[in-house]
Amino acid sequence: MVENEPSRLGAFRGLAVFYAASFAVLGVYMQFFPLWLKEQRGLTEDLITVVLSAQTISRTIAGPLWSQRVDRTGRPRRMLLGLSAASVLAFVAMGLVHSEVGLWVCAFAFGCLYPPMHPILDSLALQTSQQAGFAYGRVRMIGSLSFLVVILVVGWWLRFSSSAVVFWLLLSGLGLTTAAACGLPQVAGPEVRERAPLFALLRRGPFVLLLIASAAIQGSHATYYNLSTVSWTEHGISTFTAGMLWSEGVLAEIVLFYFARGRFERLRPTTLLMLGGCGAAVRWMVIGSTTSVPVLFLTNWLHALSFTCTYLGSLRALERRTEPSQRATAQGLMGAATSGIGMVVCGLLGGYVYRRWAGLAFFLMAAFALLGTGIAFLLRRQANRAAVELNANTPSSPE
Repeated sequence: MVENEPSRLGAFRGLAVFYAASFAVLGVYMQFFPLWLKEQRGLTEDLITVVLSAQTISRTIAGPLWSQRVDRTGRPRRMLLGLSAASVLAFVAMGLVHSEVGLWVCAFAFGCLYPPMHPILDSLALQTSQQAGFAYGRVRMIGSLSFLVVILVVGWWLRFSSSAVVFWLLLSGLGLTTAAACGLPQVAGPEVRERAPLFALLRRGPFVLLLIASAAIQGSHATYYNLSTVSWTEHGISTFTAGMLWSEGVLAEIVLFYFARGRFERLRPTTLLMLGGCGAAVRWMVIGSTTSVPVLFLTNWLHALSFTCTYLGSLRALERRTEPSQRATAQGLMGAATSGIGMVVCGLLGGYVYRRWAGLAFFLMAAFALLGTGIAFLLRRQANRAAVELNANTPSSPE
């Protein structure tokens, strides 16, 4: 066994605990932190959007830089420990300020530290799963399961408690995430490291096309994340039912991650991306066409395609198209493209269209999903053409 190569059980356990802790924080932050800003800091909806935008901006900038640092040093566990500990300090500062500017600055600092951890974690989990011999999808599923359980439990808890508890839940979760980082596996990294993998990757046309395809499909979720509950409640659907619809989507994600070791992991990355794009397009067109609760419950199972297939396809494509010394940087760029640029562009355009034509915003998102599907198909044809040319130029062995 290679020195520092992780044992199967120990590696899985360390990653699972960190995924559970960090995704618990993610669930509370996404679902309930805006409520804390509104009720405990008195921000209006537009100011909440401005404060939260700081995180999106900072993660888009900082994520690839931290990831590149991991590729240069080969120490993902140390980086995750440092980022999680610094996230605690940034969040403590957020609890001490009350002005809009102060909250924006703290949110920007938090965005530089906490969200960039997840691409680094995914890169570490993929490498560790290959070395230790377990399925990546199974350990990633722990994060989704933690997200689902936390939003249900905290949502129930807040029916009887003040939103002030949200801050302390998040601070506790960040502390647990820092502690969990100490148990992450230390893997043996590549010996040769590029000085600037960030720029080396961005000079590759196929890699940039992969970023655009993933950003278009994942970004098409922005209107769903931002406005689906608003749209449903405007048509008489209760917030409880809306929460159940959201939870169902996460459950669909968990189901596919659990079974991903089978048929889905054997599919080509571009096939997964096209499945994700087509599933997203169908999903958004249905949501834009009806508010029938039974139909929405059926449709939300497509989250297994629209998010999970796109996510897995992107990871597998990065594995095939990048060197091991570039993996963390590639994951950071993917995170910046999908959760940063893609979400911002689609979110702004979707919000603009929704204010004027309501449900038509979801049809615009379907168009973005189909755009990503088309680019994935182009990448597939390029790969097929390259394989044909390679076979044509390979001399046959003498008989």
